Amino acid sequence: MTPLGPHPADAHGVRVWRVRLDRAGAPRGWRLLSGAERERALAFADPAERRRYVVAHAALRTVLAGVCGVPAGRLGFGRDDSGRPCLLSPGGRPVPDFNLSHSDAWALVAVAPPGARVGVDVERVRDGFDHLEMARRFYQPEEVARLPSAGPEGFFRLWTAKEAYVKVSGAGLAGMSDVLVRERSATHATVLSRSARSPECRVRWLDVAPGYTAALVTPLG
Repeated sequence: MTPLGPHPADAHGVRVWRVRLDRAGAPRGWRLLSGAERERALAFADPAERRRYVVAHAALRTVLAGVCGVPAGRLGFGRDDSGRPCLLSPGGRPVPDFNLSHSDAWALVAVAPPGARVGVDVERVRDGFDHLEMARRFYQPEEVARLPSAGPEGFFRLWTAKEAYVKVSGAGLAGMSDVLVRERSATHATVLSRSARSPECRVRWLDVAPGYTAALVTPLG
């Protein structure tokens, strides 16, 4: 795992780790998983995808164990009111917020201190589809206008920001069509819900690996 460091200019102290999934470690990681996670891993028909799932979720537990100062096997997970995965609080103590995303050979783990909120998404850039037609279906008109010169990478760049945002807001994928990304620079943007159901957030695009795009989202303020 490679720490990507804190979110620049972010008051929440968010940290991000990059995880290469196509590496040894799945047998060791298997021992860290819960029964439910093992069942989900076994449901993958593709052995490579099964291994990647195990490595990603073992990495998540390893990171959270280090942050919380408890053995990975003692971590308990649940769902918040929006259905988002969360840590169960041992003895009522505050727990960090976290988010995991993985796509093909890479995963990202983001952790925010107790009381903060974080979302992260990574996607492998894929072609072979009409990204402009897809954008017209799901993106805002001002976003579509920026895409003809950006190609598939531009499409997935916006997608990662939107998906990370709905993870923060708890709206889920159904809320992505309501999200607007306003780019401020090559590395930063703001993102908000056009219906104002969720707060405006800050976006930082992350450099993960060639052929991938990723975004980290945290609330403003």
